[in-house]
Amino acid sequence: MDRTHSARTTERGVAGARSEPLGLGAEARIGGVRDGRLYWTRGRTVGVWTPSGGRVALGTLPTPGDGDPDVAFRLRHGRFAKGLLRPVVGSWTTTNLWPLRGGTLLATVGRRVFRSGDRGRSWAPVHRLPDSSGPMGVLPTSVCLHGGDVYLAEYTLGDDPARILRSGDDGRSFETHVETTAVRHFHGVFDDPFRDDLWATSGDADDESAVGRVDDGEFVRAGSGSQRWRAVGLAFAPTAVLWGMDCSYAERVELLRLRRDGPAEPTTVGDTDASAYYTATLPVDGELWVAVATAAEVGADSTAPDGQGNRSGDAARVLVTSSASSYETWYELAAFPRRRPLGAHLPGIPTASAYVFLAADEELGLFVNPFNARSDGGSVIRVPPEALSRVAEETPAIGARDDE
Repeated sequence: MDRTHSARTTERGVAGARSEPLGLGAEARIGGVRDGRLYWTRGRTVGVWTPSGGRVALGTLPTPGDGDPDVAFRLRHGRFAKGLLRPVVGSWTTTNLWPLRGGTLLATVGRRVFRSGDRGRSWAPVHRLPDSSGPMGVLPTSVCLHGGDVYLAEYTLGDDPARILRSGDDGRSFETHVETTAVRHFHGVFDDPFRDDLWATSGDADDESAVGRVDDGEFVRAGSGSQRWRAVGLAFAPTAVLWGMDCSYAERVELLRLRRDGPAEPTTVGDTDASAYYTATLPVDGELWVAVATAAEVGADSTAPDGQGNRSGDAARVLVTSSASSYETWYELAAFPRRRPLGAHLPGIPTASAYVFLAADEELGLFVNPFNARSDGGSVIRVPPEALSRVAEETPAIGARDDE
């Protein structure tokens, strides 16, 4: 298909018969699932959701306590200031959360990294990210567990070297594991659940865009050199690794499959109308489902070639496929039009992009979290496993004619 999608979704984004809103409130952000518990944040509030207990607030991420004035920190990262600016610029997030193991959580608020050893009830600052880090500090794909250690990929926007940090003490302290000036920054770091490999993604110019493995403190590229290798999230299957291009100016945003034991060049298995960001995988009835979320981005890419503008569509989408088709037949599970605040109609006022954050659990299903969407912005919607398995029966494949 080209860079347009047919409008086949409801105002809620996911068809109601297939989904369950969790009622976590506006501006909620999911942080991952661990031991049957979905962790979330709203501003600096940390909470958990379970099917039996519903929504429970656990604690509050602190101010850093390292000389940064508390008032300034609260204004940048608190819900009050963001609420005042939301009608003008839209919603944006500066917080990430990752459940690790044994009740240990890691979080970022702007450039500060915090750790909790009691499931989010109390927190301590453990690391400061470089000053050139983006507004979120790092991306949601920037932390993983691998081989007993915690890995954190920094996301710098300046001239700092790109780094992946490692912690051998469950996030209490970090040391540099990978450092390179060959890429602008790392988009994510990932544990391969099928092989004992640690993967990473990087960007942003063609020669900086790569998908590869981390081996003995080095980033070893599986491939690079074009925007086809510019990925944020990776989805792992037994026979392949999948991703979507993170490129707002490409004429065609490709969904790609790299076979583990095949050629070193990925195969195009689909395309969409906006940059692909986040992924999730979920086994259902003997098949592995892969979800890819796109972003409705605003503004120009500073690394784009001259004359290449933003071609992003105006909705953030969730696309799904499964091993039944070798990940070649895709369905649109959800679409969330981007919120258009007052700033979109005024020159010189920056506005926020729309995203969909994803998490998955074999028992609970797929969690879909639109952010800065026209409707359900910041809500969290659960798609049970049995509902996901019916998508192929109830939804036309992308590119299929309505009469097929």
